[in-house]
This record gives sequence, C-alpha cells and structure tokens, in this order.
Amino acid sequence: RSNPMTPLIYVAGRYRAATREAVAANIEAARQVGIEAARLGWYPVIPHCNTAHMELETLEHGDQFWLAGTLELMTRCDAVVLVPVWVTSEGTQAEISEADRLRIPVYRSPDLMPGASEFNTWRNAYEARRA
Repeated sequence: RSNPMTPLIYVAGRYRAATREAVAANIEAARQVGIEAARLGWYPVIPHCNTAHMELETLEHGDQFWLAGTLELMTRCDAVVLVPVWVTSEGTQAEISEADRLRIPVYRSPDLMPGASEFNTWRNAYEARRA
C-alpha cells in the first residue's frame, strides 16, 4: 500500500469508444476526476493518462493486455473513484468487482470521494480495530 500520508486513488472509468475523439473525451473525463482527487489530497492513479492511445502503436497487444495491467495497478491503490458514466464500461465493472473482493473502498461518484486526510483517519481507526 501507499504512504499513509498520501493515499493512492485509482480513477476508473470508460476508456474505449467508437471514435478517437470519444476516447480522448474519456481520457479527459478521467483526468478531471484525477485533478479533483489531487485537490482533496489523494495521489491519483489514472491509467487513461498513463497509456493514452498506446493501443494504436502496440497492435500486438489486445484489450486483455491493457485490462490486466490496469487491474494490477488498481490492486496497489488504497481506494477507487469512478468517473461518471462508468456503468456502461465492462472494464470498470470488472475493476469494481475486484476492488470489492479485495475490500478496497470504491467511491461510485467523485462527489462521494472524501478528502485524503479523512480517508486516512478512517483507515487508521479501522486498522486499530483489527489489531
């Protein structure tokens, strides 16, 4: 897990789309949620930005390569926040299922995301009860 002072939050949401313009819009929507997370004290992990458009230059990799890699990134984060309109994204739905299985908190909307200090307070209290 990350440094308890700066928790990592994974930004999950639709990437794939019918046009390059729509993919770019999905990347920008994720980036905006990441900016909001950073303003709340989180360190945002935004796979949309990390590998933006790489699938065009790495045709040897199919969707599964990218989906598996981003899922692994998510497992190393402290929480997940969803970009609006995530419901239609199969990849995001799989990420939510895995986060739930691993008991990683999922904030289903950016406006439900607490500040990082509030999250740390909650996490510390939770871990103290488990000890």
